[in-house]
Amino acid sequence: MTADLGFAAFVERNRPRYQLYAGARLPAESGPSAVVNAVPESVREGWEWLLRQPCPAADVWQELSLRAGRQADRTVPHEPTINSLYGQLPTGCADSVLLCRRLGFGIEEAAELMGAEPSTVEAALAFARRVLPHLAEEEHL
Repeated sequence: MTADLGFAAFVERNRPRYQLYAGARLPAESGPSAVVNAVPESVREGWEWLLRQPCPAADVWQELSLRAGRQADRTVPHEPTINSLYGQLPTGCADSVLLCRRLGFGIEEAAELMGAEPSTVEAALAFARRVLPHLAEEEHL
C-alpha cells in the first residue's frame, strides 16, 4: 500500500513536467500524452525494485526520454530546431538544453526531474554551448 501511494505521488508530481517535455519534443498529432501515459504503466510493475535503485527518477526519466525519442524518430519533425538539437548532441545534453532553455526550468528542477546532479546539468549546458555556440546567443530554442 505504501509503495502504491509513493508511486501515485511520484506520478502526480512529475506528470505535468513530463507532459511539457514530451509536448516540446513531439507534435501533438504524434501523441505526447500517450508517451507520457505509457511511462508510469511501464514502471508500475517494477516500482518496488526501482525504489531500491540509487535514483528511481533517473530510471523513469531514461524511459521517458527513450520513448519520446523513438516516437520523434517515427514522426514528421514539428520543430526543426529541436530535432537538430537531438541530432547534434547526446540525448542527456539535448534534454538539459530543452528543459532549461526551451521550457525554462532551473538547473535544480531539471536535475531533479532527470534524476541527475545539478552539476551534471550545468556541464551538459556548457558542453552544448561549446558544440552549438549559437545557443548562448538565443534566448529560447
